[in-house]
Amino acid sequence: MKNRFYLACFRDNVGSNVSFQRHEFHGYHTDIDQAHVCTLEEAQYHYDHAREYDCPISADHVDDLAVWKVDHQYIPNQKHIIDGVIGYAVFVKGQFDGNDVYWLNKKSFETSTDFENASYFSIEEISELGQRYIAIPYHLADKAKRRTFDFSKYNPRTMTHGAGLKMPEHLKKAKRRVKNPKSRFNCPSCGKIVWQFNPYEFDYCDHCGQVGDL
Repeated sequence: MKNRFYLACFRDNVGSNVSFQRHEFHGYHTDIDQAHVCTLEEAQYHYDHAREYDCPISADHVDDLAVWKVDHQYIPNQKHIIDGVIGYAVFVKGQFDGNDVYWLNKKSFETSTDFENASYFSIEEISELGQRYIAIPYHLADKAKRRTFDFSKYNPRTMTHGAGLKMPEHLKKAKRRVKNPKSRFNCPSCGKIVWQFNPYEFDYCDHCGQVGDL
């Protein structure tokens, strides 16, 4: 049984990131450090009054699985070289998970939204990269990083019900009535089928990375 919970709203997920109710209930954000923290009793109260896409999640589980990511809105989106700066991080131009960029690891030459996998590039190494990549001072990216939680890692049996919360009757009935709480979309870019919690507008395609209007 846990006694720290965050209040997730899956309808407001951004890309693969879960959105959480912010401090003092001031909207939603994917930054875990801005999430409102509830006790078990408080979380049960909110669960009892939750919509189908609202769900308390054990904060301990979320914190253990958190990943540092960087939103492209808070960093330069063009090559940014500064005199005297010798260390740079490199991300892929035009590729996003929600709003998060994909960082390049120079050892594996693989990319990931996990900033902890981002390599430290020298100016000489940057000059050898193609136009597909954008280099910015490492310290700017490090300053903009935030902790996030991937929706695919959510396990209700352990992180909600196994953490001490009981599913309210109205959600049990809704679960029996609606087999799939997600809505079906076709990606406007690649045409593949996308299932998402937001029933109103296209959010994100896991296949090609296409992002809807935010």
